[in-house]
Amino acid sequence: MLAFLLRRLLFAAGTVILTAFFAYGTMRALRPEQYPGQATVADLFSDVDRALLHFDFGGACMFAGCPPIRRLWLDGIWADLLLLAGGVVFAVAFGVLGGLWCASRPRSRTSRVLEGFSTVLYCAPVYAVGCGVLLLFAPPFGLVQLPFFFDPASYAPPLENPWDFVRSMMLPWIVVAAPLGAAILRLTMALTVDALNEDYVRTAAAKGLPHARIVRRHAGPPTYVSVASLVGASAPLVITNVVLVEYVFAVPGFFRHMRRALGQVPNWPPPKIPPLDILTLQALALWAAVLIVALGLLADLAIMRLDPRIRTSGRPIG
Repeated sequence: MLAFLLRRLLFAAGTVILTAFFAYGTMRALRPEQYPGQATVADLFSDVDRALLHFDFGGACMFAGCPPIRRLWLDGIWADLLLLAGGVVFAVAFGVLGGLWCASRPRSRTSRVLEGFSTVLYCAPVYAVGCGVLLLFAPPFGLVQLPFFFDPASYAPPLENPWDFVRSMMLPWIVVAAPLGAAILRLTMALTVDALNEDYVRTAAAKGLPHARIVRRHAGPPTYVSVASLVGASAPLVITNVVLVEYVFAVPGFFRHMRRALGQVPNWPPPKIPPLDILTLQALALWAAVLIVALGLLADLAIMRLDPRIRTSGRPIG
């Protein structure tokens, strides 16, 4: 088990380092005019050192009056982490519970409705879902106004005002969780239905246990390893959803600067075109890589905890 954990940690660290070299090296190779002097290998190592060891990220962004990128990252890091954590928790809870519900009531009306709803959530882009929810419920233009959950200025750190934090993050959590939760629901339902034909499940049924309990206690738990694997494999999708949701719902995370860094600056004086903020884009790419690797590492730890074969051998099965 310790060897398995060390391998995963080394792999995670190597992935982040390679991502840093790619993010900073690509721009130095393709756009050398953006850097004073000659773009050398020593300069590249200096960029990576400042980003990974000193969290400098190249200093300030490229717009006048913009604070240092490190300050932008520190101001938004907790919003990013809390949005990501809440979205994953909502996705796993909705997917596993919904999948077990559908498996315990196959071909029922509620099961078919839930399956169809999950298909829509999986196919619909999160920014379209977010904008649609705003058009339906956000004051003053929503059809059914819910001001307590749609106040863009209501965000507060959880330790300062827990109620404002929860009510401002509830919808972003749900929207981030929607595609992953729908995929988990379909996976859990399919694997649970397949496990109902296993001998140990049929033995439990022969003992007279209720069908819902058989699904929940016997057929469902073997699917949790696959759910953890899906969460780890879906980490890039989840981080992309976090970026989009932060923009749609005005969540004050670090990823909210993505739009400005890409040159989408409102009220920019024409006819000039807003420049790309390369330094901020590099920092955003590196931060996204860290979150993807961390989510994958947590999924590996969950697999190790859920699968006794990995705990005993230290190697993944299959």
